[in-house]
Amino acid sequence: MFAPKELSAKLALLIGGDFALSVATVYLLSAGDGPLGGYPVEPYFVAPIVGLLYVCALYFQDLYALERHPRSPYWIVAATLGATAEVSLLLMLVGTLAPSLNLGAAFYVANTMIAGSSLVAWRVFAHHFLFKRLGIGVMALGLGETGPMLAEEITRRGHLGYNFLGYAATAGETDKPFESQQRRRNDPVPLHRAPSVSELATRLPVDILVVLDPAASVRELIRCRMQGTEVLDFYSFYERLTGRLPVAILDERWLLASGGSLHSRFRRAIKRAIDLAAATALALLALPLALATAIAIKLDSEGAILYSQERVGLDGKVFRVYKFRSMRQDAERTTGAVWAIEGDPRVTRVGRLIRRLRIDELPQLINVFKGEMSLIGPRPERPEMVSKVLEAMPLYEYRHFVRPGLTGWAQVCYPYGASIEDTRQKLAYDLYYIKNWTLTLDLQIMLQTSKVVLFGRGAR
Repeated sequence: MFAPKELSAKLALLIGGDFALSVATVYLLSAGDGPLGGYPVEPYFVAPIVGLLYVCALYFQDLYALERHPRSPYWIVAATLGATAEVSLLLMLVGTLAPSLNLGAAFYVANTMIAGSSLVAWRVFAHHFLFKRLGIGVMALGLGETGPMLAEEITRRGHLGYNFLGYAATAGETDKPFESQQRRRNDPVPLHRAPSVSELATRLPVDILVVLDPAASVRELIRCRMQGTEVLDFYSFYERLTGRLPVAILDERWLLASGGSLHSRFRRAIKRAIDLAAATALALLALPLALATAIAIKLDSEGAILYSQERVGLDGKVFRVYKFRSMRQDAERTTGAVWAIEGDPRVTRVGRLIRRLRIDELPQLINVFKGEMSLIGPRPERPEMVSKVLEAMPLYEYRHFVRPGLTGWAQVCYPYGASIEDTRQKLAYDLYYIKNWTLTLDLQIMLQTSKVVLFGRGAR
């Protein structure tokens, strides 16, 4: 559910609209002689619960994932009706198990029809009519080398509401970089010239000015900002737009100047306290599942129930990570350390299931208690792999500035990777997390991880 800063209004509008419509449906059905009219529990108790259930169901249907590719009306209708059916089935299940909470067949049918149709109409309207009026105008100042990347990323994410207005050329700058840019694209990108950048920002609907020209007038940029236009450098806008850092061209000096959110002792202490509390609760809840998994592994194949591997953690220190065994005993005897592949033949029958549901990672709660890992952070890699990756990506070392995690931003944003290029893409997300850590981001990752676990996305 990653949403850049400018899209927070859209996300809030969607959540608010969904909640309001589902709550209003309950009140409508409780009025007069409606299906819920004679129910002993007041609607002000039932309605918020039903509203929250709808928001949760829509979330698990990816209807709040604004960062995804453009959604067709057919997909929106199908996903919304799917969420409606999930809520109805859950309410009926609760009513069956607890008769005192049974709302009646008439309510279930009427709620499904009214809430489903109203949510579908609202969603289609919001995505294809309302959101198009909330576009965000972006203009690049200068014709720097990062211009093509900027234009490409904005175009690729046009469904987010960004509108690339073109380039604003500074005084005395030649048109050669712009002509080169034109040859690389099928559609022409407009080049704007004006006596001053601030005048251009006033004349055009520029919400964000991305500075690509290092020689741009500071006075002009301040004037743009005073007029209400947000001024950002390329790196800041790129990470906001994509949720990752451009590792291929990242300037380490910029990373130093921009700071990070996990650098203070106070923040580290808060994160550690949350890790311990959450890991304790999770361990207690998962204990029956862990016992059942251990028995299944023992019955399915020969070998130990648990196994451990060396991984690189905080400050580059090597530690042993614990997992439920999901592969044959001595699976790497002949191959050595290698990445898992799709349909890996080394994986056992039980192993395939527990890897799909991420149950094999549960023993890593031991590492959390020992202080070697966090619940959320970059996934720890094996020393053999780290040495290879560091040769190609020196910035990879930055991952070791924080505790590794059971899950992370890269894991919920990018599918499983089994190559150097995949590792490069994940590094871009890991660096974003290290730089922008907040408790809210951790919560978002946990929610996204719950979807990965429930639907088995990205397992190998």
